[in-house]
Amino acid sequence: MLKIQGIFPPIVTPFVDQAVSYAHLAENIKKWNHYQLSGYVLLGSNGENVMLKESEALQSIETAVKYIPADKQIIIGAGNESTRSTIEFIKQAHRIGGDAALVISSHYYKDQMKGKVLEAYFTEVAEQSPLPVILYNVPKFIGLEIPLDTVAKLSEHANIIGMKDSSGNMTYFQSIIGFNLKKFQLLTGTANTLMLSLVAGAIGGVLALANIAPQICLDIFHSVRNDRLDKARKLQLSVIRLNQLTTAVYGIGGLKYALDQIGMYGGKPRQPLILPDDQGKSEIKKELKALKLI
Repeated sequence: MLKIQGIFPPIVTPFVDQAVSYAHLAENIKKWNHYQLSGYVLLGSNGENVMLKESEALQSIETAVKYIPADKQIIIGAGNESTRSTIEFIKQAHRIGGDAALVISSHYYKDQMKGKVLEAYFTEVAEQSPLPVILYNVPKFIGLEIPLDTVAKLSEHANIIGMKDSSGNMTYFQSIIGFNLKKFQLLTGTANTLMLSLVAGAIGGVLALANIAPQICLDIFHSVRNDRLDKARKLQLSVIRLNQLTTAVYGIGGLKYALDQIGMYGGKPRQPLILPDDQGKSEIKKELKALKLI
């Protein structure tokens, strides 16, 4: 079974004049490679996956795998509305390269997406997937949460190796910790709960913040692992505001603006998403300066 742990940035997809810039994607990856990150999530929420054509998504994977070292794991974001198209995409991604698939729930018909339907969806994907599957729970984007009893059942499947939980709900998160811990690996999807999640038993995080502050995220991870909780707490508190600004407040536009400020390429998000206004930019720059990132 694939073992995952540590910090994974869900990397952004760069655009120039609204077209994917594979050259900027490569340059960003080269810079992130200087950090001791465990790997990367390609085509996640922060990669604007839902904004991409399938051909763009596949070419993004092709570009990324050329520049990601062999010792770093590659997790591919996947999840279309139909079970069949999700499986087909994972198979195409596998042929290009990748270590695991991060699979989001089908959600357009969310009123029908009850426990049994979601269980059948994820089970069929896992049965057919050539890559190990990581469940992706992100209710703020898709409007539904994978029920705990469904997660418990899915955690027993041989090809479902873990879950990324971006709910920010620590009661939900800690409930999952008790499910088949020898096999089921739990990642937090929000930097604001990184320390708490690690203390509770998470094995790492897939964090938007790791795009712009990878070393701080790594320092929190290692501080908790080395039982240096005072240091971890101080670091955790220091990034709360920046994380909020580049996720909940200004979203991907805020994250991309921050990348531009630290000397990487963020550029504009794909429309209709936009960059922050002047006030937002000022707030983000203030936090970057406070953390000595610029």
